[in-house]
Amino acid sequence: MLTKFFRKHITFKKILISAFFILIINNAYLIIINSSSSSISANELDTHFFYTPHFFLLLIGIILSLLISLLLYTGRLNFTARTSFIATPLDNSANYSHIDSMLFQSSPTILCIKDNNGRWLRASKEYLNFLGDQYVDYYGKTDIELVKTSNINAQFLIPNAITENQVWQQRKAVNKLKHLTDSDGDNTEVDIFVSPIFDKDNKPFRLVISGQIIHQSRKEKNRLLLMDALFYNSHLSFIILDKDLNFLNVNKAFTTMTGFLLKDIKDKNFAILNASKKHNLIAQILRRFSDHNFDLWRGEILCANSNGNIILAKLEITRILNQNNVTTNFFATLIDVTKQRKNEQHIIHIAHYDALTGLANRVMFLDRLSQSLSESKRHTKHSILFFIDLDQFKAVNDSLGHDAGDEILKETARRFLTVTRKEDIVARFSGDEFAVLLSSENSHEHALYIASMIAKKIIQETSRAYYFKNREVFIGSSIGITIYPEDGDSSELLLKNSDIAMYDAKNRGRNNYQFYKEEFSDATKDRLLLESKLHNAISKDELRLYFQPQYSLDDRKIIGAEVLIRWLVIENGMQKMIPPDYFIPLAESSGLIIEIGKWIIEKSCEQHKIWLDEGLPIPQLSVNVSARQFMDSGFIHIISESLNKVGLSAEHLELEITESMLIGDNRRIELQLKRLKKMGIKIALDDFGTGYSSLSYLKNFPIDVLKIDQSFIRELTVDSKDAKIACAIIEMGHSLDQKIVAEGVETEAQLMFLNQNGCDYIQGYYFSRPLPAYKMTALLKEQQ
Repeated sequence: MLTKFFRKHITFKKILISAFFILIINNAYLIIINSSSSSISANELDTHFFYTPHFFLLLIGIILSLLISLLLYTGRLNFTARTSFIATPLDNSANYSHIDSMLFQSSPTILCIKDNNGRWLRASKEYLNFLGDQYVDYYGKTDIELVKTSNINAQFLIPNAITENQVWQQRKAVNKLKHLTDSDGDNTEVDIFVSPIFDKDNKPFRLVISGQIIHQSRKEKNRLLLMDALFYNSHLSFIILDKDLNFLNVNKAFTTMTGFLLKDIKDKNFAILNASKKHNLIAQILRRFSDHNFDLWRGEILCANSNGNIILAKLEITRILNQNNVTTNFFATLIDVTKQRKNEQHIIHIAHYDALTGLANRVMFLDRLSQSLSESKRHTKHSILFFIDLDQFKAVNDSLGHDAGDEILKETARRFLTVTRKEDIVARFSGDEFAVLLSSENSHEHALYIASMIAKKIIQETSRAYYFKNREVFIGSSIGITIYPEDGDSSELLLKNSDIAMYDAKNRGRNNYQFYKEEFSDATKDRLLLESKLHNAISKDELRLYFQPQYSLDDRKIIGAEVLIRWLVIENGMQKMIPPDYFIPLAESSGLIIEIGKWIIEKSCEQHKIWLDEGLPIPQLSVNVSARQFMDSGFIHIISESLNKVGLSAEHLELEITESMLIGDNRRIELQLKRLKKMGIKIALDDFGTGYSSLSYLKNFPIDVLKIDQSFIRELTVDSKDAKIACAIIEMGHSLDQKIVAEGVETEAQLMFLNQNGCDYIQGYYFSRPLPAYKMTALLKEQQ
């Protein structure tokens, strides 16, 4: 009532303030009289008044009185009960919004503002998170409406309506301690204040709900414990730094990786880990973070362990901001990438270097060749390219085995490196093919000179003996040479032309080098065209079997025939025969020998079966087998299938192999031969005495027939050494129960010598040249 009276009677209020001033003056006068009577005479009052302490006390009292009067007069001070909240007069809604905003900005953890009807006007994000729905549309809704239309916490909101009614009735704030329990049984203790605000007419205006969480919930505690556990037990090295990058905390993985305990480095700068002295790492990092838009620094550093070892580590640092967006700390992770980088380098090495020889591979060589050509083009220089193929390598690899082949390739790589220069690039292209890129030369003449000198050294090195398990092995190399830009202006053209030059070197007798010439291209095109035609020779029925009869020296009768192959090509309506010495090596190098060999065996079995069915006297056919064909996994199956298909007994088939085929994986070769013998097939050792002759072959392998090479027969009656060798082979073979066949018999004298020294069978022009099937049929009928 008193407050209302003051608000309605402003003049009375001013009178009251004036009276208050009079009271102050009166009190001041009394103080002066009292003090003068006790210490100063009346006559001295005027003289000493301004020099006494009472004056200063009076002055302070007047100032305080004036201040209180001013507050009372302006309405800033009132004497209403403390339990009521009287709002200052508000002229418009803009002022209301301003008050709401001020209250919201100064909010504690929990804050919500409602109107006098309990409808939500504004709420803090923390309050919404606490209620379980940060994005709920709350404006203008009551608690009951929010509970019905959202997933908000009804357990907390519904009891609020009772508390809010109590606050309005009591016209004072209410404080309550609430215990909330969620569906998981998790408890949270919250201290809540519900405060009323009245307008200038003392009517309900706003309701403020504020508070804070007193005790963390079990879920929150578990979350914090989990975060601690993740920090300390993570397999990644975690580091917490202050704003100057000094250590504050580290986890167990950091200690394991670096050897440093927290007590050893706490409050020390991160710079103690930096093993590189080339730059100031800390200054570099802090300088980057001086840009407020920069939030993550990452890089690789050389990190020094506590024991002095250096590792390569990946470092990532992020800034930690406080609520005022000021950097207070940094969080860093450190990962040891030493092994990872070594593995990556190993992968790069594998991708660019040959695993067997350690030389550059095709990919790396082509890249360096491209770079060399670009440099030569810019500086008008001449690049030199070698393309090298090892001679006789396939024969050695097939006969001695892949282990021997690998050792020869590795030794060849070492020899190439000894005769080339440090700046040259030596590469293994594939198999037994190598390439060399010599450093650029200023003139074409000097390029020719350097190329010739190094090519000669390579020829010399590959001509020297190789050793494998105490055996001497001789190979050689054929080299094709091209020079940029005379022989090509691109990598592809230079490689192609050097390959052409290399084949010319082989055609000139192998183990030599040849510079590229334009006329080589025509010969190479012919060879490629011939290889293409050979692919279609079987389907076009261009291959023919020829048979050279073998005779017994006892009765001069046919005991068998060696199967030979001829290739008849029809060009311009004319039939042309391709020599076997030309297309058989081509079939070997291209891999077509497997398919052609299968065709020969099948057709031989078919023809032999025809002759037997006709009653013609030919006990067996001898078929030549290449090393590649013999070691093929499907070879035994081809033999068996060919015999079964026509119903031919295995005893009618003889396979001719060379000595070089018996050198290599002895167990595998012996197993293959025993399988053939078990089938009933005879084995003949062809060209005996010209290869890697060894008595152990005759002892360990199931050989039925030895064939004396025609090189020992050609001058048999003239050269006594050939005669002695032939006699020795005959005597040795008979001692091992083997039959002897002499090849290339062309004269009566040769025939007589062989007959006198006990040779079993002969074949050659003396009796018959190789015959096509129809002529062989006629010969067999004559003998019949």
